[in-house]
Amino acid sequence: MKVLVIGSRGVLGTRIVKSLADEFEVFGVDITPEDGDLRYRQADITDFPAVLDVMKGMDCVVHLAVASGGGRHNETAGENSISDFERETVRINVGGTLHVIEAARRLGIQRLVYMSSMTALLGDLHRVRYDSSSPLEPTNLYASTKIFGENLARAYWNNHGLSTISLRLGQPFPIGHAFDNGWMTNVRRRSIFVAVEDVCLAVRCALKTDVRFGLYHIVSASDNQRVDIESAREIGYFPRAYLTDEGVRWIEDGKYPQPKGPVVTE
Repeated sequence: MKVLVIGSRGVLGTRIVKSLADEFEVFGVDITPEDGDLRYRQADITDFPAVLDVMKGMDCVVHLAVASGGGRHNETAGENSISDFERETVRINVGGTLHVIEAARRLGIQRLVYMSSMTALLGDLHRVRYDSSSPLEPTNLYASTKIFGENLARAYWNNHGLSTISLRLGQPFPIGHAFDNGWMTNVRRRSIFVAVEDVCLAVRCALKTDVRFGLYHIVSASDNQRVDIESAREIGYFPRAYLTDEGVRWIEDGKYPQPKGPVVTE
């Protein structure tokens, strides 16, 4: 199976490419220049002909590419304008995602894996549980663009039968981010963190499942389990990381210790 990872040179992309290489024929595409790797192509996903070109001949596509900017997700501009980052976020996360999904339809791609974000729900910080029935509460523009991608994938499934598995990721770690150790000292944050190893596992499950369409929350297990991960068992996802204030415990059989006491929301 030929799998194209869009956003393959990002922090998550590089790890995902490496994790899939033992089972799939993996190719990568990103905005960074080509460097002699025959399985890597440079392309801008806001360029539709370029997207069509790099996706030709692929069986499955994993779409990770987003506007980068870290803490600038909440950046705003002056009273009579919007920031460059806001413009880029819409151009790449909305326009680029439209190009990827439409190209997948035209090329007959067997499976699209769309990387969404738990920020689609986290606007209400004190919600006790997050599950498939939780209302959308986007935290910012970035989160709103991720909801757009989820909804566009659903429209293409309804109208064209394009098989898409959307993964709402929690905060990945370790990725060299200021929040990397937030799960260790903040019980509330712990509930929405996901080890990179579990991200890679979820992508593998999404590529291999017989489920044709679905949207799943992807976090690691923890002693403050606020996010429903039971539904993701439908695609074979059983997180291996169990997060506690004493560190990470690696679980192979999906049998996690029962959390003690009520969940912490503050």
